[in-house]
Amino acid sequence: HEAGGVLVYGIPEFRLPKDIVRKEVEGLIRLGVDIKTNHVVGRTITVDELFDKGYRAVYLASGAGLPKFMGIPGEALKGVYSANEYLTRINLMKAYQKGSRTPIMQSKRVAVVGGGNVAMDAARSARRLGAEVYVIYRRGKQELPARSEEVEHAEEEGIVFRFLTNPVRILGDDQG
Repeated sequence: HEAGGVLVYGIPEFRLPKDIVRKEVEGLIRLGVDIKTNHVVGRTITVDELFDKGYRAVYLASGAGLPKFMGIPGEALKGVYSANEYLTRINLMKAYQKGSRTPIMQSKRVAVVGGGNVAMDAARSARRLGAEVYVIYRRGKQELPARSEEVEHAEEEGIVFRFLTNPVRILGDDQG
């Protein structure tokens, strides 16, 4: 939706200030790069059509991949988000603001399953929204794929880690 893609909507402001991304994008534009957003190459236009229009080079920025789900019961319950959706709603759509057209559940407790940098971003974002946050990871601390400083920041912010744990189902009730 915006030039910069995941750098704008996936990575929280506290980790990558958006001004830095905007300045980089502006620099590319000054160099003569023509940036088109909201285009699905192959559907809206083909690469051949771009060359026919006079472009001498085409760079396809395909964006973030699709989220991976665990395939367990309860994944479709209200309030269960992929990290991609959660971060996009927060960073791009400002879903935490009152009156948002795409609101996000404001939870008292949040469990983030995974141990990579995206998991740390989701956990730290949930913490900033006031939740008590748990990171659930199937391996030990030494195997966390997230950068060590991201893990340290999460711990400093009060995020609790549960290692050697893997959910087998997600339970819901009329209270969420």
